[in-house]
Amino acid sequence: MNDSTPSSRRDFLKTTGRLATASALSSVAVPAVYAAGSDLIQVALIGCGGRGTGAAANALATKGGPMKLVAMADVFPNRLKDSHARLQGKNGANDKVDVPADRQFAGFDAYRKAIDLLRPGDIAMCTTRAYIRPVHVEYAVKKGRNIFMEKSFAVDGPGIRRVLQAGKEAQKKN
Repeated sequence: MNDSTPSSRRDFLKTTGRLATASALSSVAVPAVYAAGSDLIQVALIGCGGRGTGAAANALATKGGPMKLVAMADVFPNRLKDSHARLQGKNGANDKVDVPADRQFAGFDAYRKAIDLLRPGDIAMCTTRAYIRPVHVEYAVKKGRNIFMEKSFAVDGPGIRRVLQAGKEAQKKN
């Protein structure tokens, strides 16, 4: 597609669909990253609202390999606390949630702290609102982390272009 031709809704959906597929499939190859070491996949949840908490619960319920939630980040401390309690389950019985207070980050830079705790090949679950998600995706790609995100990826053209550029950078890093 050249830049002189206006894009249609169909082109937009095709492009973002490819990005979603690439994002979803990027985690499939993650265990090979740890062939020489631990095969534990660490996850950081960025955005602890209802959908983020649900997505983290779904990820932790997978049978594909050992996975553990090791960091959480949100702008609002109360949302972070509620999400952690729900993921822990009754009596803190969820052994796949290992997020002590020192790995629970609140504030506008919380996403950086959570992503910084991950190793290359681990997963940053970017489940914040779409208007801020390109910033989180760019940072995770810069750090060499795999990304899980749902659509919509951004709320405007510049945001979509940022996410698409981050996708290109992620492909370069394999």
